[in-house]
Amino acid sequence: MPTRGWKQFTPFYFYTTVAASLGSAAAVSEARSVAGTLLLIVSGLLSWGVVEYGLHRFAFHLPALPAARGRFLSAAHQSHHEHPQAAEQLFSSLRMSAPVALIYCLLAWGVLGSWQAMAYLFVGLILGYFSYEWLHYQAHHGAPRLRPLKYLRKYHLLHHHQTPGLRFGVTSPVVDYLCGTFRPVGRRAPRAKERLS
Repeated sequence: MPTRGWKQFTPFYFYTTVAASLGSAAAVSEARSVAGTLLLIVSGLLSWGVVEYGLHRFAFHLPALPAARGRFLSAAHQSHHEHPQAAEQLFSSLRMSAPVALIYCLLAWGVLGSWQAMAYLFVGLILGYFSYEWLHYQAHHGAPRLRPLKYLRKYHLLHHHQTPGLRFGVTSPVVDYLCGTFRPVGRRAPRAKERLS
């Protein structure tokens, strides 16, 4: 496997290790019901939709952000819009994702007052993040057969080719709907440009 391939998957290896370690440590250090644990993991999974939307809309699509970090994120995402087929533009790097993960963990720990609860939320968040990476790859390089996956692919390609100021959700359009940036997907076939992307 080329070196570039390994680097692309560094976040997957890193977050799998961190989430598994945190989840295991939390399970060993406290007695929490299975239902309580699952509720936290599912809450973390659902929180991914909010994180994804917030990053995509407010960090990736605002080229005029004053901070250097904002310009970096926006430039990287703009490059993805200009070259949507480029595999190296699809996956979030550890450099981009680690600060988000750290802020999420610190906020969750502060709000919940328990590192164990934060750990379970983080496990759910990482499941959402991995779902995002897989669905994003499928949107640009896959040919899904299942209707929900076809819908998400078309929804994302419409964001790329018709409405870059709308349809920010990749894993789900729910937060778009709640924030007023949802537009329904029409029944027409995608244009040639959309099919290629």
